[in-house]
Amino acid sequence: MTQHKVIAEDSLSAMDEISRVLGKDAVILKTEKINGKIHILGSNNIEDLATSNAKKLNKQKSNFSHLFTNQNLEQKTQSRKIQSVIEKNNIKDKDVSASFENQNNIIPVTKYVDVETFKIFTNKIENLLQNMIISDMDTLSSYYSRSLTLKLLKKGYSKKIISEFQKDVLIEEDIDPELTFYHYLSKQLVTPFEETILNSDLIFVNGPSGSGKTTLCSKIASYVLDHKFVGNDRHKLSIVNFAPKSSNHSELINFGRLLNLNVNSISSLEDLITFIEANRTQRKLIIDVSQENNNAEGYHEYINKLTLDKKCSNIIALQASTNRNMIKSIIKSFENSFPTIALTKLDEANIGSEELSILGELKCKIGVLSGSKSIIGSLAFAKREVLAQYMKDISI
Repeated sequence: MTQHKVIAEDSLSAMDEISRVLGKDAVILKTEKINGKIHILGSNNIEDLATSNAKKLNKQKSNFSHLFTNQNLEQKTQSRKIQSVIEKNNIKDKDVSASFENQNNIIPVTKYVDVETFKIFTNKIENLLQNMIISDMDTLSSYYSRSLTLKLLKKGYSKKIISEFQKDVLIEEDIDPELTFYHYLSKQLVTPFEETILNSDLIFVNGPSGSGKTTLCSKIASYVLDHKFVGNDRHKLSIVNFAPKSSNHSELINFGRLLNLNVNSISSLEDLITFIEANRTQRKLIIDVSQENNNAEGYHEYINKLTLDKKCSNIIALQASTNRNMIKSIIKSFENSFPTIALTKLDEANIGSEELSILGELKCKIGVLSGSKSIIGSLAFAKREVLAQYMKDISI
């Protein structure tokens, strides 16, 4: 899909829909008001962008300076949303008008916009414009490395990541700058993690519900058994289910039976601390942390303290296609516990350029890649070359 038409009550709602369907780099080809409704035709095709700009240039040869004059907008061009905001003020207009009309030489005050509402409105505008480009296509350089910005933005990579790449990397003329960008970003994202998993005494697996934490715990356990413990040493590895008593952890128990491992169920943070202190020197522990216990009082302070030791690892399971806002929220809650990202369910969905961009902006490290259809022998570790090739193959 390169073009999409939206019919809405107001311009902002229509713009929201255009941005959601076509992406933040979409352009507006046509805007009409028919029978009181706003009709907007948008496109994410670069050719439409060029055609649109060419028509504007033929119609009026001028720069953008007229957009920033001090002229007031006419009433007919103001947004309906602004009008609705004005009408929802907390001052009773009739009472205010009557009071002021009794005084000479004073103009009645009728309507105002409160600061908080205006702030929400401006934030919404900023989000709409976040990855949009205003550009004169006639003056755009044909040099490939500069046109790369438009190409990467169209693929969904953020302006911040692209800007960091252009600032840090000097591209030579005989090297493909797009491929260089993919290798640059993969180098920022990927961290070696195989030895860390084998050498950690404690491995916490955190993440939102449905992100594949339980399956990931079982895969890690299977990998550790294959590469560290053999024969009668299996008792040195245990899986801990850290979840409320009411939760169903039958899937984890089934995985434990498949791998011939003990699965310990613990519901309170105090009991978990006691269990870890009693077993840490004797057994390697893999701890599956439920969403509910993730928010338990004191849990984050405890894991922040534990991860200061290199023998303790914190893995965050992020399901492929998780949106950027959720990623930001999850990473922020664990930012002090040195988390390593495990991209999960990659056999069900793809990780996209937008998600990779926000992970890069947050300086995250990807260490594990995982699917969901197999347990034994299915854990993979992230490699720079593989991730770079994956980004190159992402379809627009």
